[in-house]
Amino acid sequence: MAGEYGEINSRADYDRVLRDATGTVLRLRARNPTDPVLQRVAKQLEAMRRWSDNGRHPTASERRSIDVGLVAAREFSDAPGPIGELANQLFVLNNYFEDWPSDVEAATPSEDDDD
Repeated sequence: MAGEYGEINSRADYDRVLRDATGTVLRLRARNPTDPVLQRVAKQLEAMRRWSDNGRHPTASERRSIDVGLVAAREFSDAPGPIGELANQLFVLNNYFEDWPSDVEAATPSEDDDD
């Protein structure tokens, strides 16, 4: 059962998914270092890490400045394999980061889970 944020049901899950997505983007950028979409995503993931490192809570302004979910929807959503998986990670990371829920809120099943 997934919460409102897919595989992210806690701050620890957020940290794990952020690390995984960052690793994927770094590997993709190593193969295509000038790709502007990957550069943009990498920059935003790094900002998300900085703004949430060491238990810090991102400010409302910082949370609003992230749009990796929109970028993923526009650029990666129909892609197969690792890029499609990255798109899913970016969707949930963006939603979680934007809302910055408590662990209890993040783990609460969404209405879609009842179906």
